[in-house]
Amino acid sequence: MTKIRPIVKAAFRVNELVYQFDVIDCEDGLLAGDDTVSEVNDAYSDSYIIGEAQNRLDITNANLADNLYGEELKMYKRDYRQLTRFIEKWS
Repeated sequence: MTKIRPIVKAAFRVNELVYQFDVIDCEDGLLAGDDTVSEVNDAYSDSYIIGEAQNRLDITNANLADNLYGEELKMYKRDYRQLTRFIEKWS
């Protein structure tokens, strides 16, 4: 079994990246979805993971620009914080 890189472990603590890998990449056929953590570790470079985080941050920023309130606003603010911390640490 391959050792999981620290950036991959950190990525799976970011809700938007978990969604990207577990849902979007599996639906698009980029990952099989059997053991997503190992697949991401083997298939994606550090720079690719950081790029995905930046893409998800752009989407989150666009959603925050809408007039949101309540739980939806809390969710996007949380996602923004998680993504910016991840990008700052791993870039």
